[in-house]
Amino acid sequence: MQPQEVGEFFAEIKRALDNNWSDEELKSLAKYTVPDVIAGSHGWLLRGDLLTVWGRWFIESLVDLAPFELDPDLTIGHLHVPILAYINAVSPQVPLDERKKYARVLTRFAWQLVSARRRKKRSAISLALREELWALGQPMPRCYLCGFGFGDEAKDKFLGASRTSPPTPLLVDFTRPRGVRSAQLCVEVDHVLPVAEGGETSVENLRLACGWCNSVKNRYTNIYDAMPWSVGIFEHPALGPITQPQPLWVLRTVATRRRCEAPEGCTSRIDEAELFAGPRNQGGALTPVNVAVYCEQHDPWRLDRWVGPKRLFSDVDA
Repeated sequence: MQPQEVGEFFAEIKRALDNNWSDEELKSLAKYTVPDVIAGSHGWLLRGDLLTVWGRWFIESLVDLAPFELDPDLTIGHLHVPILAYINAVSPQVPLDERKKYARVLTRFAWQLVSARRRKKRSAISLALREELWALGQPMPRCYLCGFGFGDEAKDKFLGASRTSPPTPLLVDFTRPRGVRSAQLCVEVDHVLPVAEGGETSVENLRLACGWCNSVKNRYTNIYDAMPWSVGIFEHPALGPITQPQPLWVLRTVATRRRCEAPEGCTSRIDEAELFAGPRNQGGALTPVNVAVYCEQHDPWRLDRWVGPKRLFSDVDA
């Protein structure tokens, strides 16, 4: 770490925050590259998700997709026209065949968004499909997003042998409070690529997920879909005041990293064990740049993670 680089970066951030509605200060800040120490070891996730957001914004700045979503008579050819016109206008010096090539790339991306929005309705998950997904999860079916292993009660309800939901536990993980409601412990079927983004209801695009992860993931696809600030603060019985992270921060980090990140090394993976979100810097809050993924054995909060649900804010049981 270069202290001077970090110090200058934060001095610039302070100037921008003190003049948050000044284009001059924000333009000055925008010239900086975020130091690696600030982005953290998951900087690839933060940068990758941000680029997908910018890409979507850019596409919809070229052409409003709303008319294409509502009018089935509009085709990909109609969509290609304004996109090619834009590229022709801003890059007339580029050879025409290359301009057409780039326009086709953007058009295909935009048309995928249109097609997804046109078929938002989810297909029913049949019992046969449920049984197939359960069989594929053997020998121990787990939530593909966090590694939570499903019990017999969850299995019976999922496969239609019972209508009874799993009992809620006395204690829940304060970073991922699964079990505040019994539905969060049930087995659900998740579309890896959301229906709203074009995902199909097929075995290839379906996975088993716990009710908590499925609810938090919803149709979201990146970490910036959550509010950029924490949920709030609660009083931990042993750790004192704790900043409660956005559930999507926890879910997205654990589900993309998919392995224990203990510094001493660990072979635990999400397909064989439940993984947890904990701090990389023990004195810091669980923000996206400080979240690390741990197995139960290496979890720095393994003695303090579990708390009574009533200690948590009512709005974190999403």
